[in-house]
Amino acid sequence: MTKTVSDVPASENTKRFQQRQQHAIKSVAVVQCDGFRCLAYRDQDVWRDFQTGKELPEVKGVVSTFSV
Repeated sequence: MTKTVSDVPASENTKRFQQRQQHAIKSVAVVQCDGFRCLAYRDQDVWRDFQTGKELPEVKGVVSTFSV
């Protein structure tokens, strides 16, 4: 069964968001992947989609960076 926002306790959503925010603050950028661009953050040696936290496929380049 797939969880929806209403199925997940607010505290769990908040915890995940805070964890992503901590990583995102270190390095936020618009990155170019094969066929798309997206807002991403650096998590150790991998780029992750800022919204979902999923690891991105090969990043071809960094379009722009942001200071947070």
